[in-house]
Amino acid sequence: MKKLIAAIICLCGLFCGGVSTFAETVKVDFSLDTKNSSSENKTYLIYQADKEKTFDKYDVASSASTAFSTSILTSSRLPLALQKLFLFAVSSAENIEKDTFSVEENDEGGFDVSFVHRGVAYWITSDKKGNIDLEKGCSYAVIGERIDGVFCIKSDFLQEEKDSTDMKNIDWDKVDFEDDKIKDYSGYKLTKSKALLSYIDGILRVSVKISWKKELKK
Repeated sequence: MKKLIAAIICLCGLFCGGVSTFAETVKVDFSLDTKNSSSENKTYLIYQADKEKTFDKYDVASSASTAFSTSILTSSRLPLALQKLFLFAVSSAENIEKDTFSVEENDEGGFDVSFVHRGVAYWITSDKKGNIDLEKGCSYAVIGERIDGVFCIKSDFLQEEKDSTDMKNIDWDKVDFEDDKIKDYSGYKLTKSKALLSYIDGILRVSVKISWKKELKK
């Protein structure tokens, strides 16, 4: 009971007096041990809105994030693909395999990150310098449908004669992705957007900085 009360107080603090989703500058530092072979300190999420900073990671005891980053990220203006990617740092390591998480080197010398969550495929790509183009570098596609409570690959995207409940059986050549951009911020103009990705020894790192400036009323 005490833990429940503490959690409620923490959540209220985040939305009443803590991290604001209406910040003019948002910074994210994300780290994920994709091999689950290093210490737990290699997997974490730091989300900063203006001067309010939240450090978060997965709590095995409660099977949830320690600082409720799930709610913070889903209400942010980050591209959806990045929102969902960052949640891997605050969820069970089992989701890496469950969501067919993959990091592969691409033809440009950068990396492609792909995964499927709840019937939606996400794709994030970087160039050889690690830059993620926040206009074209994040994308998504609805490839699944829920049947009897289970997400299944739609027949249009399923490899021939494969199990539709296993997301590894997507025929990626048939998937048509849509660009996934920074969400609009009413009354504000986007002035800076930068994202960098690195992948070394199984550790995926992504840092993001997005800034807006309030538009003057004419």
